[in-house]
Amino acid sequence: MGREKPNTNLELIDLYSSLLSEIWAKVSELIGEGLLAFLIRLTIDRTSDKFPMLREIRVSEAGVSLETMKKQCRDASPEDIHRACQGLVKDLFNAFTAIAENVINRELFSTVLPKLREAEKMISR
Repeated sequence: MGREKPNTNLELIDLYSSLLSEIWAKVSELIGEGLLAFLIRLTIDRTSDKFPMLREIRVSEAGVSLETMKKQCRDASPEDIHRACQGLVKDLFNAFTAIAENVINRELFSTVLPKLREAEKMISR
């Protein structure tokens, strides 16, 4: 049973990594890589006060990487990883709403919702 948590953690981080990559692909087309990288860094800075593990996320104009987070979160609970990543996505949506009045969110909704549901299933196993 001790092996389930690390496997679930890796699956969750991979799921959120994939989700952030999809967000990156869609939103960078709308607002550009530089502005998107800035918004994600700003959101991580604000959200990491509540979820320190998010400080391990790396952002550049090339995209978002959760590889360092994956290495650092082996002992975290899947619920904590999910709450942190879900909090980041929620705060990103709030930032997108502030700058683009839901235009970005409408583009992302069909991508994000299924992955959030998948994450919920992972932590309820």
